[in-house]
This record gives sequence, C-alpha cells and structure tokens, in this order.
Amino acid sequence: MLKIDFKKELNAAQYEVVTTGLGPHLVLAGAGSGKTRTLVYRAAWLIHQGVNPEKILLLTFTNKAAGEMMLRVKNLLGLKTGASLPLWGGTFHSIANRLLRAYGKYIDVPSDFTILDTDDKKSLLKIISKDLLANLPDRHKPSPALISETISFAVNSQISLEESLEYKFSEWLPMLEYFEKVNKEYETRKKNAKLLDFDDLLLYWRQLTLETRAKKIMEDKWEYILVDEYQDTNTLQAEIVFNLSQKHKNILVVGDDAQSIYSFRAANIQNILEFPEKFKNCQLHKLETNYRSTPEILDLANNLIVGSPEQFKKNLQAVKDSHVRPELAALRSNTEEAWFVADKIQYLLSLGMRPNQMAVLFRAAHHSQTLEMELNRRGLAYEMRGGLKFFERAHVKDVLAWLKILGNHRDEVAWSRILQLYEGIGPVTAQLIYQRLLELKNIDDLLDFKLTLADKAASSWSRISELLGILISHKTENIGRLVNFIIEHYSEYLEEKYPDYRQRQDDLDQLAMFASGYASLELFLNEISLQESFGLGGTSQDTDAIVLSTVHQAKGLEWPAVFVINLTNQSFPHPLAVSEEEQAEERRLLYVAITRAEHYLYLSYPLAIYRYDGYKSFQPSPFLTELDSKLFRYNELASKATYAAQDGIEYVPDPDTTVRKPGQFLPDVDEW
Repeated sequence: MLKIDFKKELNAAQYEVVTTGLGPHLVLAGAGSGKTRTLVYRAAWLIHQGVNPEKILLLTFTNKAAGEMMLRVKNLLGLKTGASLPLWGGTFHSIANRLLRAYGKYIDVPSDFTILDTDDKKSLLKIISKDLLANLPDRHKPSPALISETISFAVNSQISLEESLEYKFSEWLPMLEYFEKVNKEYETRKKNAKLLDFDDLLLYWRQLTLETRAKKIMEDKWEYILVDEYQDTNTLQAEIVFNLSQKHKNILVVGDDAQSIYSFRAANIQNILEFPEKFKNCQLHKLETNYRSTPEILDLANNLIVGSPEQFKKNLQAVKDSHVRPELAALRSNTEEAWFVADKIQYLLSLGMRPNQMAVLFRAAHHSQTLEMELNRRGLAYEMRGGLKFFERAHVKDVLAWLKILGNHRDEVAWSRILQLYEGIGPVTAQLIYQRLLELKNIDDLLDFKLTLADKAASSWSRISELLGILISHKTENIGRLVNFIIEHYSEYLEEKYPDYRQRQDDLDQLAMFASGYASLELFLNEISLQESFGLGGTSQDTDAIVLSTVHQAKGLEWPAVFVINLTNQSFPHPLAVSEEEQAEERRLLYVAITRAEHYLYLSYPLAIYRYDGYKSFQPSPFLTELDSKLFRYNELASKATYAAQDGIEYVPDPDTTVRKPGQFLPDVDEW
C-alpha cells in the first residue's frame, strides 16, 4: 500500500473531513470544492487506518461516478490494474440488487428475479392498460409512460398514488380509479413473473433494513457508510441510509443543499436539511474553497443564493485569480439574443477557445430553438445534451408534417407520419389512403375528397379532414396561426402519449412563435428543410462542438465559458413554479447554472417576442433584479430594464432605436 501524505494533498477543510473521527458527519460541499476528491481520500484514509475495505459502503447515484471513485481509491492505494478492492461501492440500485439476490429470501423476494428496465416496464404497463382500459376511447387513455412515472414517483416519495397523480398530473385525477387498477395488476404480474423494476430494488432494500435477520447481517457487514450527492436522495434512499447506520453511527454524507434541483424525480431537499436533527451529535463540515470559477463569478453566485429561504449558509471562495465580471445583456427580441450569443461565441473562438469549451444553458429545452437556427446559419457545430435538436423532436415533426402537406399534398412521408397517429390507421391503411390522395390535382380538392373506411379509421379520417379543411381555408394567413390550429388539434394526442407533454407543448408554442416571422409557407418550409439537413450532419456527435443543454443536464459539469439565456420573468423561474418551495428550487437551479462557468459568464434575456397575434413583452427574471448591480457589466438595455423592474415599472424599448444586426455585438462591453 502506498504511503499518502494526506495533509499535503488536501486543503485544510478537506483534510478535516477525510481524517475526522467516528460518528455521523454532514459535509456541505460547495460547487467546485473537490467533493469527489474528499470522498475518495476519506475511503483511502479509512483503509490506511486499518479498516477492512469490506467494512466500507460507498453509495453514489451513477455507475460512472461509482466506477471513477473506485478506480481513484485503487490508484491512491497503489493497487495494480485489475486488482480487486473489496470495498462495497456502487449506486443505490446496484447495491440493492446484490443484497436482494443474497438476502431477499427473508422478505419473500426470490433470488432469481429479473430486473425490468424502463422500456420493459412501459411495455408491461401497455399490455395491462390495453386489457383494463379497453372500454375507454384512445383519446381518454393515459399513456403507459405517464402511468409509469406516476407509480414511480409515488414509490420513491413514499406517498399514495392519488397524491402522486395530484402532484405530477393533476388533470388526470378523475382517472384515479383506472390508475389504481393498472397499478394493482402491474404488481400482481410482477410477482407472478418474478420481476422487479428499479423502484422495487429500493423498496425491498428498505424492507431488508427492517427485517431482523437481514438487518443484523448488514449491520455486521458495514461499519462505515459514505454517501455522495446526498441532496439528491429520495425518501426511500434516506430511510435506507438511516436504517443501515443505526448500529455503528459511522455515516458520512456529502452534498450541497444549494444544488438540490431534482424534486421532479422525487429528490427531497429535507433529507439533507434535516440530517443534523435525525443524526444526533452530527458534526457539520463545510467545503467552501472553489477551484473552478473566478472570484467575480463566485461573488455573483454567493449573492444569488443568499436569498434562498431555507439553507445552510456557505460562502464560496475562489482559488483562481481575478478576471472579468459576468456580463448581463438585454436584447430586443429572442432573435437578437441569438445573434448576441453567436457573436460572443465567434469572438471567443477568435481568442483561441475551442467550441467544446463553451456551453449555452437554458431553463427548458424549447428555449434553444432560435439559437439553434442561428448557429446552423453560421456553420457553428453544436451538441444538444440530454435530448434531440429542436427540429428532430417527434412532436415538432408531427406538427410540421401538416404544413408540409399544405405545401405539397403529394408528400408521402408527411402523410404516412400524420395518418399513423390516429386510431384504426396502420401502415397498410395509410398506404391505401395515400394512393387515393394521389388522384387529387391540388390541396383544395381535399375539401370534397371522400373515402370509405372501417369504423375507427373512418372516424379518424373525419378528424383529419376537419383540420385539413381549417388549414386550407386559412392557408394564406400567418404561418404562426396555422401552427396554432394544428397545436389545438394535436394537444389531446400529446397529453395522452407523453408524460412530459407540458414541456412538449412549450416546444410547439415556440415553433408557432418562430413561424410567425415568415411571410409565406414556402419560405418557412424551405428554412425548415435546411435546418433538418443540418440535423442529419451528425454535429450532435461532434467531439469539438458547442454544448447546448438544459441546466438540469449540466449539473456536475464545467466549461471555461458559459451562457445562460432567456432569463425572463416568464421563463426563469418557470411559470409553473408558484409555491415557495418551487421558487426556491428555481433559484438553486440558476445557482447551478452560474457555477458551471470557469472564466466567462454571460447572462441574457429578450425583452420581447413577436407572434402572429401581436407583440409580447418580458421583464428580467426577478432573480436578476435583486442582485447587486456592481457584480455585472451591463449593456444599455439591461441597465434600463433592470432598474425599471426594481422600481416596479415595465420597461419597453424605444421601437425607433436602431436594431443591431448579426456580427454587430461588440466583444468589449465598455463600447456598448
């Protein structure tokens, strides 16, 4: 075993954590403070003190994190490549799987169970739903994905199915009886087939910690428990950790309440906030030395998070030298905002920065659409993290297919896509309908087009024809209005098929706004076709591409330059975040976004968007207006809009003021 100079290799706060004594410990690790390093060295220190590695349990949230930590512990200890380390390390789910295979018999879980992955779970729920909801029309059936998410949230939060449904999808509450029937049958079929889903792994592990024989085995097995990212634990995971640590009390958890942003996945911030109350004689440690960001960026982050209502107070301190202040820019429209970001990116590229050293972050995926268009126009490769590019998303393609038919009624691909969205129309029927449609000379002939189809297909064709009639009669009007006609028709399908239909609805609203800027359907479809061709170019796999990401997907990552866009009062905080707890989480989300930046931080927002039905103005996010103005460099519009918002006044820019063009956003803020 290698000799490690722990005091030399760690800062004072990290060293205190790594070498701390017995009992419960809560380590509050600020962003960029070396959290992983501290946990790895803690495990190595325990082993150096003579603790048998088999007596240590290290719990993480991802296989990648677990693998990296185990490898780093091995390297610290000087173990050769391929050498085994008997320390128990892994995700909550992987450890649960191992334990249930060995000790599940104590709670009637067979050792040869099969794990249902997410897709298999949805497939089983689809089969059950088809049986139990057969008498309901397809338009009034919750999707298997929606049912799955409701059940999962209930299990991980340890609440009833009714409470879960009310929290996640309250509009489906009248269908509670059907959700309960499906869930009951789902549980029965799993048991009969010896199946466990991911949530069951945690549920049954918690049961193991309460069963006398299994509990004693686990108490004898581990004397030290280390937990990473404790702020992300759900109710089940927190109970497991509590139960496991009751004998030896040697529990050390690392986390940051200021980065608790996953309540939609059932993460419960109260687990970390209440840790000192649940574990008596708990020692509190703070890691506040930040190795990632400049002092100016950290000053802004500290100023933001101090407004959080319930928190452990921390004050991040920078190791890096002073640099430029973050920039705050207000732009007249979302198009101008895209120009601003693209100009800044090109400026940073001219300084020698690589594309993959820059990230653009946003609250919701649909906020990226205008910027994607601009990056494509300029030939700047980008990678969309955690999802598809805007025009590659299924629901966007569905809506665009209607417009493509309006522009070319012989478009076979568009017809096939639309027709098969409807009950009673499969590939064969869709092809038969298309062959009949080829008889038409132009789109207007569809108004008098007659088809003889079977009952369900006939009903579906009636609905299709109804919308086509509306579109044809309004085809010369604003494209945004046409998109809205389609959205009104399509929303019901969207709600039934996708559990994240609200986010997808936001995408479609963004599409309508974008379409409003085009004078003709032909121009719009040409532009879309070009965007789709960009999407096929493979830039999403480019290893040297600008990163576009939601803030949630960016947690744990860092870049030399970060842009946070669309920081309006209608988007950040999210308009559906209305309670105090939800508003507090939105604040933490912005804190996470800001602390991803190493050297350059740009915050921006549009003051208006233009739609077919008029002009819609915005104000800056309330999170921005409460910050100390000395922490920013402002452009002129941001200065005026921020001060107006602080005075409770709605600022509307002078329409006669010259609008900047692409390439005219100067890199030096002092020239604005």
